[in-house]
Amino acid sequence: MGFTKRELVQFFDELTGFISEEKQSEAKILIREFILDFEKSYKYKDAVLQKDVPYVPPYYISAMPQSLQEEIRRKMTAKLKELGEYSPENVELAMHSKIYDLRGLIDIADYVKWADKEIYSDFAKKLAVSM
Repeated sequence: MGFTKRELVQFFDELTGFISEEKQSEAKILIREFILDFEKSYKYKDAVLQKDVPYVPPYYISAMPQSLQEEIRRKMTAKLKELGEYSPENVELAMHSKIYDLRGLIDIADYVKWADKEIYSDFAKKLAVSM
């Protein structure tokens, strides 16, 4: 049986409730380190191609910098025009989705790589501050 990240975090949170209050903050730090190490071992190319990957991170396009969003918008517009499916509504629908939802239409590897790097570095900074 596999866990999604959310289920795993919830499981760890429930376990943390069983230890003394003095040890809870230490346990939470260890749990965050475990999840960070696990996510760092997660290969984004495997996720993009969905090879042996039980969990796909929900990287939303709207969480990316404006420059990346505009680049994705241009590529989606061109691809939808090429397919004869262009409409402003279809482009907006694509822009409000997860990057993995677009993998059949545009090359998403660079955007996933950016998201992995930014999410991991942000999480690592927060982890370092909490220690």
